[in-house]
Amino acid sequence: MTTQTATGAARARQGQGTHHFIITLEKPGLLSATQEGTFTPPPGGTRQDAYRLIYRSVTDQNPALNGASVGFFLLEPNQL
Repeated sequence: MTTQTATGAARARQGQGTHHFIITLEKPGLLSATQEGTFTPPPGGTRQDAYRLIYRSVTDQNPALNGASVGFFLLEPNQL
C-alpha cells in the first residue's frame, strides 16, 4: 500500500512516500495481519495523524480487522 496525501514534482519523480511504515493488527485467536508501505503526511501532519490514517486504510482494505489491536507500528523517514 502506498498512501500519498501530498504531491509535488520531486515526490512525483521519487515515486514513493516520504515515510515507510509497518503495522501489525491482531484479533487474538481470530486474525492477524502485517502490512508495509510508504506514506507522505500532509503539511503539519503529526505521527498520530499518520497512525490513524494508516490504521484506517488497512482496516478499510480488510474489514475483518476493524477494531483490532495494534501489535506493532513503525513509521520512519523513507530515505537511507
